[in-house]
Amino acid sequence: MIEDKDAVAPAFSSRCDDVLSFLRLNDGCQAIHDVIKEHNLAIDHLHTSIDLLNSALVLHANSSYGLKSFIPVFSVVIGALLGYFFNRFHWSWTEKKKKTTESFSKIVTLISELETLSVDYWTKDHGEDDEKNEVYIKSKIRLLTKYTRAINTNDHSIKNEIDNFVSDIFDLVTGGDFESKNRKASKTTAISISYKCADMNANVSSYC
Repeated sequence: MIEDKDAVAPAFSSRCDDVLSFLRLNDGCQAIHDVIKEHNLAIDHLHTSIDLLNSALVLHANSSYGLKSFIPVFSVVIGALLGYFFNRFHWSWTEKKKKTTESFSKIVTLISELETLSVDYWTKDHGEDDEKNEVYIKSKIRLLTKYTRAINTNDHSIKNEIDNFVSDIFDLVTGGDFESKNRKASKTTAISISYKCADMNANVSSYC
């Protein structure tokens, strides 16, 4: 009976171990590693549940003539069903977590790119490259807005925080003499942009 249980359950544990090794080799986000570890623990609980099921069936078989020969079949079938539904839940949950993590990673990258463009823009007087840089800056802010709306997370606080950041950084970067031929360099504006982007990136990075 124990052998029947062991024939079903280890495949799920082995599969999760393979995924964990793959993610480590490819420098995946720590959040995904934690997800796989948590589900490996859940698999151990699944093993324990199947052991308890076997024990219960044995006790019942001792008082029910003719049932004992069906215990291995019951154990394998129920173990397989539990494993199937757990596996479906596991991969669905992991894929959702992976997509959310990738969205946060893209936001971190966009904020860094916006910071570089904006600081460079505001530390120089109006120049011939301004028109091109203004387009790039507004494009980055537009992408930030789209990625923020696409985030699928139960933590609404971080989503609201990014929303507020996008609104504030838009006002800060495109304020003053933005797109004006009379624009002068503003170190104060550049510093404010850099600090705000750095703070936001620090908060978002914890979700990657």
